[in-house]
Amino acid sequence: MPGHQSFVSGYLGLGMITPIRKPPHRELLDWEKEFNAALNKIRWRIEQTIANLKTWRILHTDYRRPLATFTDTISAVIGLQFYRIA
Repeated sequence: MPGHQSFVSGYLGLGMITPIRKPPHRELLDWEKEFNAALNKIRWRIEQTIANLKTWRILHTDYRRPLATFTDTISAVIGLQFYRIA
């Protein structure tokens, strides 16, 4: 249709969950608004996590210890993380 604006998402076919768009003929239903709100909370957490990772200066540099100690260092970090969340 000439002049018809397409509402096709750029994420179709990628298996991604996207917010429900408002149809032109009605407002979103309550469950649709709740779904979008829940999805936006998840997306916000992911975006904040990525932003925090980008600000960690250590991720901008190479591994600064002897390479032979890499597996021991990673194992220690993982162990400390599990201890922290337990």
